[in-house]
Amino acid sequence: MKKVVSLKSLLVLLAIVFVAWSCDNDEDDNTAKNQNEKNIVETAQGQPALSALVAALITADNSEGTDLVGTLSGEGPFTVFAPTNAAFAALLESLDGFDSLEDFDTEDDRKILTTILTYHVVSGVAAKSTDLSEGQLIKTVQGEDVSVSLEGGVFIKDKQDAEVQAAKVTIADVAASNGVVHVIDKVLIPQATIDAINNGEMNNGAGTLVDVVVASEALTVLEAAVIKAGLAETISSEGPFTVFAPTDAAFVALLELLGDDYKSLDDFDEPNEIALLKDILLFHVIVGSIVKEADLAAGMVPTALADNSIEVIASGNGFVIGDASGTNANITGTDIMASNGVAHTIDKVLLPQSAIDFVTSLSLKTIVELAVATDDLSLLVDALIQANAGLVETLSGDGPFTVFAPTNAAFVALLNALGDD
Repeated sequence: MKKVVSLKSLLVLLAIVFVAWSCDNDEDDNTAKNQNEKNIVETAQGQPALSALVAALITADNSEGTDLVGTLSGEGPFTVFAPTNAAFAALLESLDGFDSLEDFDTEDDRKILTTILTYHVVSGVAAKSTDLSEGQLIKTVQGEDVSVSLEGGVFIKDKQDAEVQAAKVTIADVAASNGVVHVIDKVLIPQATIDAINNGEMNNGAGTLVDVVVASEALTVLEAAVIKAGLAETISSEGPFTVFAPTDAAFVALLELLGDDYKSLDDFDEPNEIALLKDILLFHVIVGSIVKEADLAAGMVPTALADNSIEVIASGNGFVIGDASGTNANITGTDIMASNGVAHTIDKVLLPQSAIDFVTSLSLKTIVELAVATDDLSLLVDALIQANAGLVETLSGDGPFTVFAPTNAAFVALLNALGDD
């Protein structure tokens, strides 16, 4: 009888366990079903480590016509590579002037943020990690591809630069009602965003080209020259500009070339001298384009000084810049980005023809100085002095004059003709 009771008890216990197991399975199924009922946005909102991603989506949607939250809450299917908060923090740290997502406060900035975010979204497929293959290229909603590497894990790479570290998938295959999410440890950057940053389309905190010059300890004379010539406002304007910026040492060399009368920019005090300084500075500016080091190509390039061009000359593995003097300038620093253009530092002040003419005029002697310096005209000099009729002062003046200058032999012949007296 005890055996029968024990058997009945066992059967009852098994029944209870089966019912309990069934209930647990139902609860697990319901939990999974509830999780899968959340769309991608809701899934991200439920993950504290993805709060920056959610904030970025909302920030981007502050621009008229942008609705990333609505799109990713839609039917899909989508595959989303979701950067963590730490990944967004690293991105912000790499951008000058962007301490938080709130600093994406202009239409242009939000447009760039949208470009970045859509580069993390694949439309039309919910691709699990098992669906990915080595070297696979995946077209994103942004338009550019990302690539897949499966060596040592699952890695997603922004394809534009082979040297850039790939993003590692740290949590794969997070299911959502309208797709799948893969959590990654790096924000992917499309080439379009890199170009926008380099072209000054992003408020990168660098300031204008004038701000860049002011901030550089090697460009103090250029700063003073820009102010003296009245060009600060022009070069602070929208642009874009490309500026070849002579260093302080380059300006010192120019002043030495000009001679003792030009020891500093303070000696450019006459209207014609200030006009010349302005011409020289405009000769260093290319208007309407941002020419980075990678964009340099041999040829003549028009400058902001009307009807004057500089020459980009191939030299070794790079380029030098030619001017009217025939002495080339070496490029010593490249791709210094500003909000309205780019600057490259050079080791020589570029001289247009007007500057060459000015330098030449400084080296010219007056007629009297020329006569004094010419041994065969010493009797002419003596005759001018002997006459004491103000001719020395007159011929040392502005002129212009044309002088037919008798040589010493001519004066000897004259004296012989005049006789013994």
